[in-house]
Formats: sequence, C-alpha cells, structure tokens
Amino acid sequence: MGKHAIIVIKNNRHEYLQYFDNKWNSYLFLNCKMKNKDDTRSIINELKTSLNINEEEVKYSYINYKTHTKFSESAKIEKEYTHYFYKIELSNSLDILTQEEFEIKNKKYRYFSYQDLKNDAKIQKVNSDIVNYIEEFNL
Repeated sequence: MGKHAIIVIKNNRHEYLQYFDNKWNSYLFLNCKMKNKDDTRSIINELKTSLNINEEEVKYSYINYKTHTKFSESAKIEKEYTHYFYKIELSNSLDILTQEEFEIKNKKYRYFSYQDLKNDAKIQKVNSDIVNYIEEFNL
C-alpha cells in the first residue's frame, strides 16, 4: 500500500498549486511518500527540494486521510493508497504565491481554481479522487 502526503497550497485567489508530472502527463497536487501521517519531515523535504523554500517559511496542518483503491496510470494496475492531506501556509514566498505559472528546476507549476480542476479532462482522469477529497475536506 502506498502512503503519500497530498500537499495543499493555495494562493490569495484561493487557487491550488499544481505541478506538471511528466510520468502522469498531467498536473497534480504536490505530494511525497510517507511512512505514516506523522512523517512531516518528508513534507518539509519535498517543499525545500521542489520549491526552494526554507523550512522556517512552512506552516502545516494535518487535515485528514483517505484509504482507497484506484487505477495507477504508471503501473497500469489497481493499487491501494493512503493519502494524508496537509494544508500548507507559506510565509516570505511571495513569488510562488503571486505568479499564476512558474518553473523551478525544469518543473512547471501552475495554479488552478477548484472549478478548473473539475473541468480539466486529464486531471479528472488521473486525479479526480484527490480533487473530490479537497472538496470533501473543505480545503
């Protein structure tokens, strides 16, 4: 079973930060593998590595989790996942929070409104479960 943190970052327009994942050929929420829900060091390391953010800038809140089965586009099989949802607030990261699109270390990032996430066919194909949990958890 895969255990992953779903890292939810919103800008001041209440849009969700996504990165383009070449393997899935889609925009996804930032995420990382975890040992358990208390493995917050994995989240901090992911943010430091992906977004070049200092640890002091990160405030995180554990929200909830879901264990479910879904088709893995990369493995082409059904897999069971446990997703832990964390709301992230960033201080001193105005560049990341004010740009609609940007690139860091050759990785593309973009903000999507919730409606944009729901209306994007590719995102819905590979990540509709996560998008629906965002609504369910009122993130």
